[in-house]
Parts: sequence; C-alpha cells; structure tokens
Amino acid sequence: MGVYAELFRFAAKAGSLEGYLYERAEVAPLENWVSNIIRMYGELPEDARSDIAADLAIVIERILKYGERTLAPELKSKLEGLLAEIKK
Repeated sequence: MGVYAELFRFAAKAGSLEGYLYERAEVAPLENWVSNIIRMYGELPEDARSDIAADLAIVIERILKYGERTLAPELKSKLEGLLAEIKK
C-alpha cells in the first residue's frame, strides 16, 4: 500500500470524530473533517482510492448512523455524496 493510502487511512480513522456526535453540540470539527476528507480523497491517485475505499466507507456509514439525529442536513448530504462516490 502506498504512502498516500496509509496517510489517508490514518486520517480517516483518527479524524472520524464520532465522539463529537455524542458529547458536543458543536459540529465544526466534524464539518472540517468532512471538508478535508472530501478534498484529500479527490487528490488521491485512483489506485490509492481503491486501497482505502472500504475503510473510508465504514467510517462514513458509522458517522451517518450515530449522527442520524444530530447531523445538519447539509453535512449529512455531503457525507452521503462522498459515500456514493466511494461505493461506485
């Protein structure tokens, strides 16, 4: 696995910020994470994207599940869009 894929996998897992959905009303850290992950994913080479797709999909699905009641519609839409892109 390439360096980009390893760095991205680490960022996706370490930065998922699931705790913010439970413990904090402020969603700015999660919004920042989503923006950064979308940007980083778009910059990855195609082979690196395929290396991390399954792990990233799991992280996003968990955020959508745990944040079902707390995610702002715009953020939820961004996450669903990224998930759809990853799974195609």
